[in-house]
Amino acid sequence: MTLTSLTASAYEEAFDRTLKGTIEVKTIPELQVIEATDENGYFDADNQMFRKCFRYISRNDIAMTTPVTVDVKPGAMRFIIGEEDQEKATEGTTEVSVLTIPERTVVSIGYNGRYNQKNYDKHLERLQAWLEERQNEWTVVGDPIAVYWDGPFKLAAFKKAEIMIPVEAASSSGTTVEE
Repeated sequence: MTLTSLTASAYEEAFDRTLKGTIEVKTIPELQVIEATDENGYFDADNQMFRKCFRYISRNDIAMTTPVTVDVKPGAMRFIIGEEDQEKATEGTTEVSVLTIPERTVVSIGYNGRYNQKNYDKHLERLQAWLEERQNEWTVVGDPIAVYWDGPFKLAAFKKAEIMIPVEAASSSGTTVEE
């Protein structure tokens, strides 16, 4: 077993991942996060938001959790704080804010590959088309969120990601479909 796989398996997962090739509706629990922002888009920020979040968890001895969530434009990156470390993340800094994100329902598409604008746009388009076909079932209530499950040392082809869009049911529904 490699060091990379040992390290990855040590992370606490904040919620279940949407599998590659799947679109599903799921509930994301309430989360305490630290958030760094950048007026540039996420893909233009050159990892500055990651560095800010990482400095905060390092200084406060907070365990890294997965996934990391991202707003693409304007840029925002959130590290989720695990339950055991929530008392360590009570105050923000000039670089990060401490926030509580309420429980929410999302529709999500899972995929593998590079964490780049091209993959984000491709899968966002598929997810939006799925929602358009089901507009009588689901109402979009928020902006898309990129969700990245793996660190920088994982080979790009094996990186796991998803895009989530917050929704509300227009009628009772619970759906999982294959692409």
